[in-house]
Parts: sequence; C-alpha cells; structure tokens
Amino acid sequence: MQTELLLRKAQSGDTGALDTLITAYYPQILNYCRWHTADEQQAQDAAQETFLKAVRWLDSCGGFQGAFRPFLYKIAKNICIDLNRTMERTEVSLESLPGEPAYQESGFAAAEEKANLRALTAQLEPEQRELVLLRFAQQLKLREIAEITGLPLRTVQSRLRAALKTLKMQLEKEDWR
Repeated sequence: MQTELLLRKAQSGDTGALDTLITAYYPQILNYCRWHTADEQQAQDAAQETFLKAVRWLDSCGGFQGAFRPFLYKIAKNICIDLNRTMERTEVSLESLPGEPAYQESGFAAAEEKANLRALTAQLEPEQRELVLLRFAQQLKLREIAEITGLPLRTVQSRLRAALKTLKMQLEKEDWR
C-alpha cells in the first residue's frame, strides 16, 4: 500500500495503517539508530522514541507534506543527538570493539560489512561520516539525504565525493583488505 494513503488513514485514526507504517520503516530506523548510539538498548529506545514523536506529530498535524522516510530519519537523527548529549558518553574506540566477531551463520557477511564500514568511516569528519552512512549503510537516495541533512543536493554530492576520496586515500595508504 502506498505510504501517502497509509498516512492519511493513520491520521484518520486507522491503527492498522499506523501499524503497517511502523512495521515498514522500523527496521531501517533501528539500523540507523544502531550507528549513532552506544548499544542495542539505546538504539531500540531511540527508534521507539522516533515513532512516538512521529505518531504525536501525525495526531497534532492536519496534513503531511513531503516524504515520510526522510522525516523519520530527521527525527531519529535529533533523538540520537539528544540521547548522546544526555548520556555524555565518549566515542567508542575501535580498540574497544572485539577483534573478530563471533561467527553467526545468518547475517555473518552483513555484520562483517558493517564492522568494515564502521572501521573505515571512523577517521572521517562527523558530517562526512553521516553522509557515507546514510548513503551506503542505509542505502538512501541523495535527494533523501539532502532532505534529512537540510543541505542542498549539490552540496551532498560534493561532500560525499570528498568523503569517498578520503576513504580511497586511506585504503591505499593502509593497504586495506
């Protein structure tokens, strides 16, 4: 079912439509929150808070303008920032992560890719890291990233290109495998 139709139904009080929206977007938002929080529990809390705020917004607003997915990412981003501020946590260093992830038959390759991406992006500026994660970990379109970050599309393109150039130089320098 189309997102816009589900949004209209949810605003009219259709809890089934709201459940469908949450079910469709929750895994993506939870994954995003995992990148921006210290542990799984914080990620789950942030994802749940994202949907609570979105539902409150739907209840209080007469209509929805724009794309729903970038709207959710904006909320999640702000919640993760707020959560990190209140927790006053320090960045998790790569040294504190386990050297080799335990073998898990299902999803092992995806977990390994995630660990590699986290290690690669650790040296980037926070803004560049965010763009790379939104594009490659979350597989968002450049236009959606522009909506989430509030940057012009051309700026997103050029900053992402610069981040990828930095990663390429880092890989060549370290002979990454």
